[in-house]
Amino acid sequence: MMKNAKSLILNCAAAFVLSAALPIFAHAATLPEAPHVVVAARGEVEAMPDIARLQLQISETQDSAVKAKSAVDQRSAQVLNAVAEQGVPERDIRASQIRIYPDYEWHDGKRVLRGQRVERSIDITLTDLSRYGGVLDALVNAGISELGNVSFDLSQRETLQAEAVQAAIADAKARAEVLAAGFGRKLAGVYHIDEGANAPVVYERAMMMDAKVGGAAPMLIGKETVSASLTVVFLLK
Repeated sequence: MMKNAKSLILNCAAAFVLSAALPIFAHAATLPEAPHVVVAARGEVEAMPDIARLQLQISETQDSAVKAKSAVDQRSAQVLNAVAEQGVPERDIRASQIRIYPDYEWHDGKRVLRGQRVERSIDITLTDLSRYGGVLDALVNAGISELGNVSFDLSQRETLQAEAVQAAIADAKARAEVLAAGFGRKLAGVYHIDEGANAPVVYERAMMMDAKVGGAAPMLIGKETVSASLTVVFLLK
């Protein structure tokens, strides 16, 4: 009778942890009838980003699409040449197809045609961040005054994600062992594992570039945290 009472207490305790901290998991998985404990764990790994992605858009509005396209083509060529001169491989430069559409503005409540607008986007990936400042200066010299977004990422994200998962596993074990020991029990094995979704965080920011500023443009970035979360059901003995 006493043994059954202890089992009931352990199950109630685990159910409390489950319902208080893990309401979603309670509906997503079937819990065992045997004594068990449910823990939520998290692992984190920090690393410095080593990839930069630059997005810029070249646009022009003229009274004809031919004139606007000619201007965009000329500026695009200047940008592509400038970036290539900085040692950026061709495979890391992607220029989109040209878009052409009417450009309107409003005057006294009426829509007035300004002309034909031509746009082209260029994406640049830097796998060597030592080129960052030189590339920005080259873009300024090529007539680019604003970048749409500058984002930083990790080339070894999958490896770092695996390390974060291992850290979460260790955290889950440690938490479960403490809870089990508190009830005079030990872990008997794993019944269920639920891995939470951890979307990668890519830091982005818009950037205005001042053509009057000489020298390499500063790059201020910090460490990125790669995380993993687990919900684990451990059996007790």
